[in-house]
Amino acid sequence: MNLRFTGHETFVVRTFWPKKGYDFINNGGNFNNDDAVIDLGVGKNMVASINFWMKALGLYNDETKKLTDFARNIFPDTGWDPFLEDIGTIWLLHYYLVKTNYASIYSLIFNELRKERAVFNKSQLKAFIRRKYTELGDNTLNLNTIDKDISVFTRLYGKIDYQNVSKDFEEEINSLMIELELISTTIEDEIVEGKNRREKIEWFHLHGENRNSLPPAILLFVILDNYSESKNIAVKRLEIEPNGPGMVFLLHKEGLYKKLKEIEKEFPEILVSETSGNLVLVLPEGLNKWEVLRIYYAN
Repeated sequence: MNLRFTGHETFVVRTFWPKKGYDFINNGGNFNNDDAVIDLGVGKNMVASINFWMKALGLYNDETKKLTDFARNIFPDTGWDPFLEDIGTIWLLHYYLVKTNYASIYSLIFNELRKERAVFNKSQLKAFIRRKYTELGDNTLNLNTIDKDISVFTRLYGKIDYQNVSKDFEEEINSLMIELELISTTIEDEIVEGKNRREKIEWFHLHGENRNSLPPAILLFVILDNYSESKNIAVKRLEIEPNGPGMVFLLHKEGLYKKLKEIEKEFPEILVSETSGNLVLVLPEGLNKWEVLRIYYAN
């Protein structure tokens, strides 16, 4: 696994970028051409950033050099949700950002760090990333790069403090993932280890609470996408396995069970079964993930 913490040019992905990037690629645009700045109507660094986020969000496959099925279903003018008016699409983009693992920090935090701690500060996150480099035998770690990537991560997901917004207000309010409310921050006045003085430390909280804004059909799509060959899936697997709904959507055991019961209610052919104390999600034959999404958006 190659770790990647660069490419975004320190810009968070904005709400209108996926559609802009889709149209640009679909019309034959090339991010490396000089006229890309004119076609996209942004500066050179933003061109590079949009290119990065199209790959990171699972909309463009860097190996096949093609738009993905996900992008082609959502973002054409006649697509399911080209202008991101449905919160379900934001949840899907978050899922693909973690699963695609083009931008390493998101998979590392949601799939791995969360198993160790749900609350962390910047130093602890940097130490975790440093440990990953060591485990991989990779000596290319650049702490300045990591600092910038952590800043992008926190601005992408963090709630806006309207009392203390920065000069980049437009970027902050248009950040794609804010309304998911997956992460919050607190500032604590603490004695810093090794410095023997008090400093203000920012803590990041991963919220493992109920996801009222997460549609059951979106959760079902993620399950079908991850477990395409399984018809009987242990709920424990859905809770703890990488890229599964429990990890990606920060669902604790009770929250996941509640969402699965919502799926059961909305899709009567699906059953949450308990056998010898073990919960199992039972799926029918022929359930197609794209058909699930098509019906969701049609309604």
